Amino acid sequence: MIEGESITVEEVVEEPSEKRPYYFQLEVLKAIAIAFVVMDHSLTWEIKGAMANVFWERLSIPFFLIVMGFNMSLSFKHRNANSLRDLYSLDYFIRKIKRYVLPFIILYMASIILGVTLGYVNTNEYLLLGYLPFWGPGNWFIPLLFGSIVVFPVLYWLFNRLPKVTGVLCVLSELVLQFILSNLYPAATTDFDWFIISAIRVNVLFYLPAVGLGLWFSKGFNMRDKRNWFVYPYLVFSAFFMVDYQTGVVRSIPGPIGELMIRIQDFIVGDYTLLFYGYAAFFFLLAMTFVSHTPKGSVSRFVQRIGRSTYHILLFQIFWLSIVYWFTTPEATMYHFIPDFAVLLGWPTQLFYIPFYLLNLGIAFTGGMIWYEVERRLLYRKKQ
Repeated sequence: MIEGESITVEEVVEEPSEKRPYYFQLEVLKAIAIAFVVMDHSLTWEIKGAMANVFWERLSIPFFLIVMGFNMSLSFKHRNANSLRDLYSLDYFIRKIKRYVLPFIILYMASIILGVTLGYVNTNEYLLLGYLPFWGPGNWFIPLLFGSIVVFPVLYWLFNRLPKVTGVLCVLSELVLQFILSNLYPAATTDFDWFIISAIRVNVLFYLPAVGLGLWFSKGFNMRDKRNWFVYPYLVFSAFFMVDYQTGVVRSIPGPIGELMIRIQDFIVGDYTLLFYGYAAFFFLLAMTFVSHTPKGSVSRFVQRIGRSTYHILLFQIFWLSIVYWFTTPEATMYHFIPDFAVLLGWPTQLFYIPFYLLNLGIAFTGGMIWYEVERRLLYRKKQ
């Protein structure tokens, strides 16, 4: 698992319910985020870095995580699930299996067939984490999602009783795992080290600060509400670290200031961390405040369909780009990195990345949306 690798999250909205409020804003956020996910897997890190992607394109996963926490709260609340027995009910697991596990099983079978056909099937220990036999970009998000099925009920149960304590525990959850990474595995020297690092990085517990923000906003997302004022200093805090992450300007300052910044960023590594979530939280609230909560017009309905299909779009783009990566260079599939398409495919200009991205976007969206619609008609026909 590569730290910089992007993903993306699931279609976190369940089937519509009469008891549950509906927010079109969430569909907009997810549609934007999944488009960024495909972009993240289509462009090299050099190109994305030159575009200052940390301030926009890399918001995809934080958006998904916040939406997951938000929707988790709505779902449990409007099913009147309060006790741990209710939260961990058989019905809960059946719904999650239908929603997440069954589509992944289909992808897993397709991955095996594809690997056998092309002559490469991964059989190493990463299969234990939920990696595919024929890897594709974004695969790392699947174990995170499956882990959320187990963790979210108890997280919601605790949040209903001690919301502020739950927020603190979400932050501590990441800090403890960051401590383990920085102190026990500061530099991976063996295959086992890389496996442990990957197991931590794909664990939902590593991302609970963002999920906790979604939980908090589910109780009210008014930007003028005093309970949400913490977002403004958090925004400034995150923007400060994001600027340094992009430019290194503060780290380069001689003396204690630069040294302190280096120590912090050596301890909390990456851009999907609590140092950056305040920036995403601000734009989440902005969208929830200023975007209409109901779709209006054909364009809005199309965005709604994209938002509801996000998980299947993610799965389909994993499959599609695994093929693209393989035929560009098999090593990209074997060792999990983004190929330098312009060099390997002999493009005369890097402007070819624009139609390349649009092609990947169109295929991923079309395949994922068709998959979702077929599955919805088969699994939810009686409910409708």
